[in-house]
Amino acid sequence: MLPFQYYNIIDAIVYLVAAIIPAYFILKSRNSINNNNNLRKLTIILIGFILLQVIYHIVGALGFRLLAKGFLEPLSIAALLLFGVMYLISKLKTKKQQQQQKEEFKT
Repeated sequence: MLPFQYYNIIDAIVYLVAAIIPAYFILKSRNSINNNNNLRKLTIILIGFILLQVIYHIVGALGFRLLAKGFLEPLSIAALLLFGVMYLISKLKTKKQQQQQKEEFKT
């Protein structure tokens, strides 16, 4: 194996370990009384992005550079952008709800 293939395998392992934390969070939050649906959606999208990175590095290590660079890299960028848009939407909804609660409290 070439040195860059070792780096890809090490990166894939590190990303896989990093995916454990949000996956554990999803499993633990299932039983909670406060079901924060927006946070759960964001975490699922984050796990999807991390797993796409794992697949990207494994495919790159196997030598399929065109598949990795041409398909999986843009797909992971789209997943990251989706994460950002969903975060922005959830933040705006939360801010709007807080303003409505303030207005109800004043009256």
